[in-house]
Amino acid sequence: MADNSIFYGTQDSSAITYLEFGEIDIEKGEKKIWEFQLHQKAYDWLMLSRYANDLQAFISMGEKLSTGALKDMMDIYNREVHHGNEASLHLAKIIGLEVTRTGSVSQSFYELGQTIFGCIEGMEFYQAFLQYLDIYFPETNLQSVKWYGVDISEMFNRLSKTFHREYKIHTMLEPSSLPDRMDVFFSKGISLLYAVRTISQLFGIIRKGRCSLFDYSLNLGKEEDTTIGSGKTVRYLSFDDFMTEIGNQREALYVKKKNSRYVSDTHRVWLDCLYAEESICSEYIELDKKIRCLLQKKLSPIKESGRFLNDDFDPEWLPIEDFIKTMKFCTSNTDVKKETVQEQRSIGR
Repeated sequence: MADNSIFYGTQDSSAITYLEFGEIDIEKGEKKIWEFQLHQKAYDWLMLSRYANDLQAFISMGEKLSTGALKDMMDIYNREVHHGNEASLHLAKIIGLEVTRTGSVSQSFYELGQTIFGCIEGMEFYQAFLQYLDIYFPETNLQSVKWYGVDISEMFNRLSKTFHREYKIHTMLEPSSLPDRMDVFFSKGISLLYAVRTISQLFGIIRKGRCSLFDYSLNLGKEEDTTIGSGKTVRYLSFDDFMTEIGNQREALYVKKKNSRYVSDTHRVWLDCLYAEESICSEYIELDKKIRCLLQKKLSPIKESGRFLNDDFDPEWLPIEDFIKTMKFCTSNTDVKKETVQEQRSIGR
């Protein structure tokens, strides 16, 4: 079983996670607490409801789409889906499956922190959506995909299978029983910040995918442990160490320029990443740009579509070395790291 004290900070006395549900009598000025939970159960109960609501929203959106009610579909997205970039992420995932397609061999998808695997409903919806808009995109039978999920929540791992009985779901508390290599890896940055404690651990995770899609935050000084709004302990690794390790990898790392930035208040850099062999990166970037540009043309007349599109059209992907040149930040070793990466790449390391 995973060590929750490492990943979720339950032994850290400086912060705790709690969930409170109750009632306020406005006339009497009284508050009653009906439910109160701490630590893992508090987190599970909140996130289960949040992601189940997203899952249900994408199902409802598909139903509206089948009747041609495009505005109603967008209204559901704007009203119900928690994070505005969810649709954009689901598009990224089906593009990842497409560029790793290998003929008749069944594909695999791995998500760290999959919660209840609501990405399946989101990806099913997005395939139907592209077909509805008459945007050609090779369809993947998602029921034939092998879905792997790692989450420290026993509840999420069990419910992922319960909610998706017609899909090939494999979930686990920790990654030791994962295949060595899968087609697509995806993770949100916050899940990586919870789970990763070393640079080698980070690259061990992202190298599981032939095409890895993730965002990540790095400290421009030394690595730093802190807590976030949920009370969970996270670690921000060193940017310099990250760049050194990039130079040791055969795979390429591209950064979506618009979604990546230097955060001066915290002296950190946030990266929206694509990590794969160069040929896969090139194919992914070409298809990503093509589909998002077509979507923007189709949906721009619909004013309700702004959040759905997430202003993520005509994307510019840059090699990490080129992205660094666009950023107004520096660390003691940044220039050295850039040169090291370039030199190592030039000799085929």
